[in-house]
Amino acid sequence: MLRIALCLGLAVVPLASADPKPAAPKLALTKIDPAKGDADGGTYVRLIGSSFLTGDDGKAVSPSAKIYFGSRQGTIVRFASDTEVIVQAPGGKVGEVVDVLVIFEGRGELKLPKAFTFVQK
Repeated sequence: MLRIALCLGLAVVPLASADPKPAAPKLALTKIDPAKGDADGGTYVRLIGSSFLTGDDGKAVSPSAKIYFGSRQGTIVRFASDTEVIVQAPGGKVGEVVDVLVIFEGRGELKLPKAFTFVQK
């Protein structure tokens, strides 16, 4: 009886998935660098994340987004890669700390709360 129980125990061990294709990374926004910029505007910042240029299926998408620093829209300079967007920040009030919101056309919104501070240069 003991041998039968051991054989049955081995038979129910789950097999590894036969699908070798990894899942595509999800659209994400994780960091802004630098996190402070000139209150007069014009600071170039990098937004770091994932899947800026690829969809959930892993296929390329046309990059289209709007980026806001609080209520003010920044200017996209370029999508440097699937994980990095270069943006020129707008101006703001000295000492003001704002959320950074990225609206990807047809793909959703991502926000970094209280991620950017306007400073006097």
